[in-house]
Amino acid sequence: MKKTLTLLKKGFESSCGLTPEFSSFFRTFKSEFTKELKGIGATNIEFHRGHFYISGFFDVNNKSYYFSISDVRDSYQTPDLLYRTAKDHKDYTGGKNCYVKIESGMASKMEL
Repeated sequence: MKKTLTLLKKGFESSCGLTPEFSSFFRTFKSEFTKELKGIGATNIEFHRGHFYISGFFDVNNKSYYFSISDVRDSYQTPDLLYRTAKDHKDYTGGKNCYVKIESGMASKMEL
């Protein structure tokens, strides 16, 4: 997650459209977080890029989970990753909100 953290620290230009900085951040986060998730046996990993936020779903041990990083432009510090249980990959409300710091090894620190 080193590249992801470097891009977060650089910050993002606010815009009404997709910026090169956020596009690069999304690709980098997707790549690094996918590796983290596969390391804990996650499957069916999907990512959704919003307007300066990222969300998605993954499965571990036949349970679905939702994750999200809120608007990165408003972050005075590194945002945490929100995650929670989900009924399926369309359940955006799910269970209790849990958070983990965005850092190397973060997937293994998630209480799944």
